[in-house]
Amino acid sequence: MKHLVFLAGFAVVLAGVMGCQDENKVNGVSVDNSGEFPEFLAGTWKADKHDWQISFKDDGSVSSIVHFIWTLPIDINEGGYFVEGPDEGTHALFVIGPCEAGYDKDTRELSVKIILERYIIKLPHGTLEGKSHDFFEGSISEDGKTWKAEWKNYGWLDGAAPPDANVIEANPVLLVFTKIDAK
Repeated sequence: MKHLVFLAGFAVVLAGVMGCQDENKVNGVSVDNSGEFPEFLAGTWKADKHDWQISFKDDGSVSSIVHFIWTLPIDINEGGYFVEGPDEGTHALFVIGPCEAGYDKDTRELSVKIILERYIIKLPHGTLEGKSHDFFEGSISEDGKTWKAEWKNYGWLDGAAPPDANVIEANPVLLVFTKIDAK
């Protein structure tokens, strides 16, 4: 248990240090020439498949997610999530890295990057460890209530072959996000 607490703390510090350093971004948010993230995008957006949810603050920063690997909300500001499993000795740890959003008002394109720096899922008969990088990009509807996004997931599982970028790029998953609540 002490090892996991140390690992989580180290990962949170590492994620903070490795955050976005791009001068055109503030708090991981890239905006169009107006310099502001549109107010109508603030709130929670839920995908029609794979249990994804992404919540934006007024400034466009990602405040929380529901990740497809673990269908419980993860507060980005806390840097991760730890939960005891139902069986003795089981647990899951998720360490969130940089999460970035960008919006271009001329094209109505919203893009989001979610980095899961590390996950460790301890099961009764083994452990799954890895990381994932998820990218979402697509257009916001004229009424501002839906976002049709292409999702590209690069997932690494320790001990398995790395993801094939050519296959992922050629086969994005189409998700339709609906705004389920305002800011």
